[in-house]
Amino acid sequence: MILALLLVLGQTQPTPTPATSSAPTQQSWSILTPPDCPEAKPGDKTIIVCAPNPQTAARLPLPEERGPPDHPIPSNPNLTGIGALSVEGTPCAAMQRGCQVGFGPPIAPIVAGAIALAKTAFAKKPDKTGRIPIDLTDPATAKP
Repeated sequence: MILALLLVLGQTQPTPTPATSSAPTQQSWSILTPPDCPEAKPGDKTIIVCAPNPQTAARLPLPEERGPPDHPIPSNPNLTGIGALSVEGTPCAAMQRGCQVGFGPPIAPIVAGAIALAKTAFAKKPDKTGRIPIDLTDPATAKP
């Protein structure tokens, strides 16, 4: 069955001829050939390649010829590590002046904490072990 289908499809079928009209129509065109390029004659088997005219050819301006950009441009267009490091600001810890965060250190809480630490260090601690004091004086020499 498949072999019969392949044989039928493999037979050459006559191609329909296009209807001819009195006006000749162009069968192909190219966007690469400029308008001043000579046309190929019908039935001619040569290939015509025309170079664009350098005076009339549209080209993009070179970077030196361009003015300032009118839109944002990427700071690291080549995505290199050196480019990323040059764009990144130096961290404040690596600078000589250091980092400034807020308005300075909170002096009042630091002083209050130091005073509280000194009070607890020098304060007399109550005895929490449950010991009972023993009188070591001699009862015979003790005065009533």
